[in-house]
Amino acid sequence: MRRAFALLFLLSLAWACGDRPYTLETEEGLLGGEEMAYDGEVLVFEGQACLEGKGFRLEAPRIAYREGEGLFQAEGLRGEVEGWRLEAQRLEGKALKGARLTRGRLSAEVAELALASPPEGRGILLTAPAYRVKAERATFTRGEARLQGFLATPCPCGEDLRLSLEEATFLVDTGELKGEARLGLWGLEVPLGEARANLNRPPRLESPLVFSASETGGYTLGLQGFPLPRPGEEVGRWERRFTLLATGLTTPKEALLLGLREGGRGMEVRLGYGAGVRAFWDDLLFAATPSPPDADTPRLEARYTPRFSVEGAELRPFARYAETTSAQGWTLGLEGRYPWAFREGPWSLGLDPAFLLALYPGQDPYLSLGGSLRAGYREGDLRAELGYRARWEPFGPRNRFAFEARPEGQRLDLLLAYGPLEGRYYLENPLGNRVVGVEVGYEDRALGRLRVGWREGSYPEWLLAYAMPEPDRACCQALWLAPQVGLGPEGVSRYGLTFRYYDGCFAYELKAQNVLKGQYSEATGFSLNFALRLR
Repeated sequence: MRRAFALLFLLSLAWACGDRPYTLETEEGLLGGEEMAYDGEVLVFEGQACLEGKGFRLEAPRIAYREGEGLFQAEGLRGEVEGWRLEAQRLEGKALKGARLTRGRLSAEVAELALASPPEGRGILLTAPAYRVKAERATFTRGEARLQGFLATPCPCGEDLRLSLEEATFLVDTGELKGEARLGLWGLEVPLGEARANLNRPPRLESPLVFSASETGGYTLGLQGFPLPRPGEEVGRWERRFTLLATGLTTPKEALLLGLREGGRGMEVRLGYGAGVRAFWDDLLFAATPSPPDADTPRLEARYTPRFSVEGAELRPFARYAETTSAQGWTLGLEGRYPWAFREGPWSLGLDPAFLLALYPGQDPYLSLGGSLRAGYREGDLRAELGYRARWEPFGPRNRFAFEARPEGQRLDLLLAYGPLEGRYYLENPLGNRVVGVEVGYEDRALGRLRVGWREGSYPEWLLAYAMPEPDRACCQALWLAPQVGLGPEGVSRYGLTFRYYDGCFAYELKAQNVLKGQYSEATGFSLNFALRLR
């Protein structure tokens, strides 16, 4: 039924206003209708009444025109303005009140829209896929909108993160926004100069604050990837970033890391434990660590690793010179993969063969072959998947350096799901430290997700995990918890909790876990991580 009404509406718009039986030329445009009445002061057009001018076309059941004053009166209007579809509560004088403009994925609520050329609006609330926008005034054309007194926020509620511009140009087709901007974060305002944003995609904003702790690594605290915006860059996609990070605090391995990078170029200096420098320029890297913290870290390293794509294949040749405590010399190598996917009806198949070949002058080469296979079937609520991935060293583990090592291993995954119920079986690394497991999960939008699993590796272990349902993005505040626990023959083997607090703009996450007994070489001990991200 809605489609039928939309079709009739479009057909009515295709009928030019000049085709109506009664028409009148006004300063704003051509006024017409199927019926006309006149009482000496007011002309009333009824029966698909219309008003058509430069850049706009309106229709209403009834349009009244006060000829001496050149003013209009109408209610329940529909039409088009500069390529935007329009609905308005009423037309008073020469302005539309309570107008709604839509175009593609954009919609704008306009308190008042003047029938000028181009149309001018006041009190604008623009909703885009990634932002909510407020503007005091706007001028709409077919290709762009000029916005004044502008504020945009990606937050679903509130304006803790906002972009303010006195005047901005919005390109309607691309969603790109340009202007002199200030970035607001809570109560702070940071001038950005000339900046860009895209209202169709959310900014890539993650907290540069790092705080984590573990029994073996001590505390890590500082800033990682702190943005340093440059004029003209897109908001949230800044390339220049700064790092100041203290690691290993409260342990003998304390160190300070300072770094600056811009895209694929940058430099890092490490002071304290494992002191050294790294410099990289796109595909080139140079590094020196006079006192390596472990046997795998080179004292000296120079590396060139370009990337190519040929007929769908991804190739990465590399030339590398390294000096470690156990070996030194050149490595010439090539790594490649060829991802391939096929889908037909409910069936899907994916292959991803891969290899790595490393040559050492005067030494035996190293070769690693591998890849993955994934087959699936999905029909209604039924879903089945088979996944297998493996690595094989046909000549044995002959790698001289850790950089090119791709150790042998295999993993098999089987998944069968129907609606909210899901079952999974996996077999990992049957050539070495074998881990076999079974999991059953149930997910409900109102109740959350519950998982119960059993696995056997170096010891048998039951795993229980629960995650609350994710809060609706429209909720301004919410709490989210995801506890988990592991039970072995001797009692509790691990436990953890992920806690999130959602406000109107951000999600604050604190994740704590304590592994009392690990599987094979799994690290044990307590760990804590903090994260902050945009909702």
